[in-house]
Amino acid sequence: MSKPKVVLVHPLGRNWLPGQVDMTRLANIMPPHGLMMLAAVLEREGFDCDIVDLYAHPRTCENLVPDILARCPDAVGFSTTTSAFPGGAAIASRLKEKRPDLPIVFGGVHPTSIWARLLKGYPAIDAIVVGEGEESFVELAKAGFKPSMDLRGLAFRDASGTPVFSGSRALIQDLDALPYPAYHKLEGFPKAYPLPIFNYPKSPSTTFITSRGCPFSCSYCDRSVFGGTFRFHSAGYLVEHLRFLRVKYGIRHVNLYDDNFLLRKDRVVEFCGRLIAARLGVTFNCIGRAAALDAPLLTLMKRAGCWMINLGVESGDEAVIGPHRAKADLDGIREAVRNIHAAGIRAKGLFMLGIPGETEASAEATIRFAIENGFDDANLTKFTPFPGAPIYETIGEFGQFTEEWEKMNCINLVFVPHGFTRERLEHLYGQFFRRFYGRRRMLWNYASMLWRSPESWWRLLKDLPKFLAARRALEAA
Repeated sequence: MSKPKVVLVHPLGRNWLPGQVDMTRLANIMPPHGLMMLAAVLEREGFDCDIVDLYAHPRTCENLVPDILARCPDAVGFSTTTSAFPGGAAIASRLKEKRPDLPIVFGGVHPTSIWARLLKGYPAIDAIVVGEGEESFVELAKAGFKPSMDLRGLAFRDASGTPVFSGSRALIQDLDALPYPAYHKLEGFPKAYPLPIFNYPKSPSTTFITSRGCPFSCSYCDRSVFGGTFRFHSAGYLVEHLRFLRVKYGIRHVNLYDDNFLLRKDRVVEFCGRLIAARLGVTFNCIGRAAALDAPLLTLMKRAGCWMINLGVESGDEAVIGPHRAKADLDGIREAVRNIHAAGIRAKGLFMLGIPGETEASAEATIRFAIENGFDDANLTKFTPFPGAPIYETIGEFGQFTEEWEKMNCINLVFVPHGFTRERLEHLYGQFFRRFYGRRRMLWNYASMLWRSPESWWRLLKDLPKFLAARRALEAA
């Protein structure tokens, strides 16, 4: 007897900047961790499972749908962000046209946040997993993909066609009990999933997630899937997971993608100690808050192989960012960058433009803060009010919001705060990159990557026409 078959699809969101290269795919292709974990749990429970990742391997709907149907699935699942949802919905609709009886299940941050709206507007969707997917999806699969009020964590239509929700499911507390993500289900892993250039010393490399949930309540962050409780893999689990990646796939560097990797200092200290003892030859990047970084911890992290730390700055004006996030401490960030460099680690600043309350002065302060504080690299996103974020419901009070889901990917301008025009914000966005990367210091910084991250230079040269096209677009803004 054959195992029940599930096909999991990661749709491709579109850049939607006319005439511009989609830098999100050129610079960084991250493995779909949610689907990988779901596939691993499904396999453990006796299901056959495939992952179709359109982000790493784009395909047209006309080409994709026959391929999915040829796999004879018992159900098809989609995990989507806001910008990727329309593409996923189009695929689902085409599948339903060909096989009306095929169960279609959606999950992820966007469907979780507005499940009722999607069930009313998209008849091809049979059920939505609201929140964490592993336990809810598996129970639904064991029930023959027939949702009911007895199965927690599901939204669906009742007999009258009305969207209903079966109730929230308890969050998974012991993350170590989950299997390793199903890396083997990704075509071309790890080569097909490169990190951003100049963000790693050696390859193969990959992205690694070590925790779930966030205790902070930033106005622009969607916590609807993993909640406000910080849960994490143990230090021992992490090191053994890295050992698996090193032995199985030759991984040499990992990007720890957690927003809160440094939240539990005791875990970080134990992780670094275990990693040093394991001698795996694996380096890592992480994201952290400045308050967690003291000199002794940074020295230990450097010994363990920390190569770069990303700091969430958002704005160079505390008066602007203060209402939107907890502990906006620019002096603390300045000190953290100095300590990071003293430990021999690179520092990357993460910034945001167009925050509600933004002014010409605050935008200029953000550019100056990035330039004057010694960051080795920087990333600037455009403020995007996602449906699950606290500010979403009141965003119209702060400026003009154009809710086009395809464009809501932080690189398109969908929100213009009061006092600005769209053209002026685009100009400031380009100015940030021109002024930050056009300095002699940055030219020397990247020249040093010839021996610190040689593959990055090879990738840059290989895709030079695309990078130059993106730069010309910024200069024209």
